[in-house]
Amino acid sequence: MSDKPPSPADQKPASYGDDDMTRASGWDALLDDLFGLNVRALKTVAAALFSPARLFEAARDVDWLGRYTPSIRLVFTLIAAVVFLKFLWVNDTSGLFAYTQATMEAMGTEFPGRTPEEAARDYLAALLVTYPFSYFGVHAVFALMLNIWGKGTPLAVRIRLYFAGLLPVLLAGVLMTLVYAGLSAEALDQTMVIGFGLMLGLYFLTLYRGLGPVHRGAGRAGRSALGAVVMMGGDLVVSAVSSLWAVTLLFAGAS
Repeated sequence: MSDKPPSPADQKPASYGDDDMTRASGWDALLDDLFGLNVRALKTVAAALFSPARLFEAARDVDWLGRYTPSIRLVFTLIAAVVFLKFLWVNDTSGLFAYTQATMEAMGTEFPGRTPEEAARDYLAALLVTYPFSYFGVHAVFALMLNIWGKGTPLAVRIRLYFAGLLPVLLAGVLMTLVYAGLSAEALDQTMVIGFGLMLGLYFLTLYRGLGPVHRGAGRAGRSALGAVVMMGGDLVVSAVSSLWAVTLLFAGAS
C-alpha cells in the first residue's frame, strides 16, 4: 500500500456521518422523501396531542426550538393525506358517494347534461381540488381574527399558534377518513353530529392545555372555548366554501 496521503477528492468531508442521509441509517430522510414526514414531524404531532403547551412555546421561537416542524407545513401534509385517502376510497359503491347523491336529490339540485350519479361523482372529484385551497384560505383569515394567545403576541406567532391548534383535529380527520370508508350513507348521517361534537371538544382540550403557561383559571377556559368555537366555525365555513366552489365548477363545466 502507498504511504501517499489521500487526495482531497478521496477524503470524506468532516461532517460525514452527521447529515440526514447517514444519521440513523437515513430513515428520517427516507420518510421525508416518501411522505413529507420525518422524525421531527412525528414529534410535532405527538406534542400537539400530548403536550400542546410545549408546542405552543416552540411556536414563539424562530426555529421552533430546533425540535418541531412548522405548524403550517404540517397542516399542509395532513390535508394532503386526507385528500389522498378520499381519492383512494371514494367510488360509486362508497357510503359517501351514496350520501352525496341522496343529499343532491333531496335538495333538488340538478346539473344539465349529468345524471345524478355523474353529478355526485364529478362533485366529489371537484371537492378534492377545492377543499385544500378553501381550508388554508379560510383558516388563514380566522387566524388573523383570533387573539387568545397572550398579551403582546405578534401576528406571525398568532398564525403559528392557530395552525398548531388545528393539528389534533386534522390528525383525527385522517383517521376518520379511514373509518368513513366502511360506513353506509345512513351511518354517515348519524355520525355527523357526534363528529362535530368530538371536534369541538378536541379543539377546546388542545387550547386549554396549550394556553396553560400564559393564562389561568376562568380566563384560560374562556379563551379556550372561544378559540374552539372560532376554529370549529372555520371548519364549517371551509365546508361551505369548498362545496359552493365545487358546485360552481360543475355548473361552469356544463355551460
